Amino acid sequence: MPRYVRPDHAALLEAAIEAFGNRVRVHIIGALVDLGPSTRKELADHLGVGHSNTVYHHLQGLEQLGVIASDPLPEQRVSGQRVRYTVNTDRVAELYEVLGDALRLA
Repeated sequence: MPRYVRPDHAALLEAAIEAFGNRVRVHIIGALVDLGPSTRKELADHLGVGHSNTVYHHLQGLEQLGVIASDPLPEQRVSGQRVRYTVNTDRVAELYEVLGDALRLA
């Protein structure tokens, strides 16, 4: 018997769980909605997180999921460059709806 149950979900539902299944990620999304475009340091300060490396890790994950976007884009960045992050509200709404459907709430 497996130690953990891991149902087979569609990729979109997996993305929703990945984005919204972590408190820090949810708080980052909310902070970006409240603050507007923000840097990693601004987000870390707003969230009261002393180490912005934690925020950076979650920003990378959210960006890969398409929930947030960065300016400049990852492939255009140079070392030490200030990066601003924004919420992709269309993607958040899409994932939120998929999660609601899976929970039979939508």
